[in-house]
Parts: sequence; structure tokens; C-alpha cells
Amino acid sequence: GQPVLRHIDLHINPGETVAIMGPTGSGKTSLVNLIPRFTDVSGGTLTIDGTPVGRYDLQGLRHAIGIATQDVFLFSDTVDGNIAYGDSSMSEEMTHHYAHISAADFIYKMEEGFDTIVGERGVGLSGGQKQRIALARALAVRPAILILDDTTSAVDMETEHFIQESLSHLDFPCTKLIVAQRISTTRRADRVIVLKDGEIAEMGTHEELSKGNGYYAEICRLQEAMPLTKVL
Repeated sequence: GQPVLRHIDLHINPGETVAIMGPTGSGKTSLVNLIPRFTDVSGGTLTIDGTPVGRYDLQGLRHAIGIATQDVFLFSDTVDGNIAYGDSSMSEEMTHHYAHISAADFIYKMEEGFDTIVGERGVGLSGGQKQRIALARALAVRPAILILDDTTSAVDMETEHFIQESLSHLDFPCTKLIVAQRISTTRRADRVIVLKDGEIAEMGTHEELSKGNGYYAEICRLQEAMPLTKVL
């Protein structure tokens, strides 16, 4: 009975990359779930290209949105079938292409490669492997809007860097909303939004927010200190 999000006033430009950060329960996932209409706004208006999302055909709306989340659901199908789920006519070459830019080259080392059957929910794969296949699936539909909800949380820093580089050079126009907790991800965004208790607490570039005294600057200091702590 309590509102999850309040006083959200946000305009995202076409092609912009926006990172969303905040403590657990701040409303990050709730915010991005409004775009594909997994939930609907109970007040105010959410528009895409000036049109309220409720006026779009639901299937058409969701086909234009690529989504990869931390909690990955894979189908009981081949790896190829999971990546090409949104376009069954996709060529093998393109399936391999999206796997590569998602740092999923581990597929080639699997016993049957892209023809390997994965169990429902990705049984037999590590968390990072499932996330990379889910990212490839999200990219394969060449979405106008890409939503990544903590998608690289289970991959190492080197793999994450490769993925971020790939996302910066996509061969199709795409507006990206990235929910993340790693500064290595958010620093590449055009803007960073920090949510707290369902409201926008901070908004600006990485450079602007990292020099402040808020949540973002604190996370920056903590994560920059982590490697030093390990060395000591």
C-alpha cells in the first residue's frame, strides 16, 4: 500500500546511456520495470517518444526492448536457441556475433558448442556464463532500448571491461539504462542517477558526483580502496 517511487522527474535522450545506482530497496529495478510495463505507473506519466507507454501495443513495445537481469532465466534449449529466442530466423553467424560482444566465447569450449543443451534456468552454467548468454539474447533483437539490471555482477573485472567496450560500440542505435553497483560500469555512462527511498537523490556525470559528498562519492572511495586492502 506504500508507493515505491516518488517525485521521479527524468528525461532520457535517444542514444543516451544512463546508469542507475542506489542501496538495496531504493527502487532501481522498480523504475526500469515500468518501461516494458512489467508494472504500470499509478500516478504521473511515462512516455516513450512522447507517447504514453500504455498506448503502445504491448508485444511491439517489448520487442523494441532488450532486457538482461541479474536473475537470469534460460530456456531448456540449445545455447543458440536461447540467444536467438527473439528472432528464430537469426543466422548462425549473427548468433556467434552477439555471443562474442557479450564475452560469451566460452561457448566454443563447450562439448557441443552452440548446440549444447542447457537446462531450464541454465542448470550446469555458472552465474557469469548465464549472464553473458542473457546479454547476448538481449542484444540479438537489436533493441531501441536496452535495460541491464546488474547484468555483469557475476563476471570478473576484465570480462566486464570487455563487455562495456562492446556496449560502447554497438552497430545499431540504442538507448541504455544500466542498473549497476560497480563504479567501473557507471563511470562510462552519460549520466548517473542515484536513488534513495524511491526518489532521485543525486544526478550527474561520474566526474560530478564522485567529487561530491553523497552516496556515489562514498561508493567511489570504497571501491577504489578495495584493491589496496587486498594487497595489504
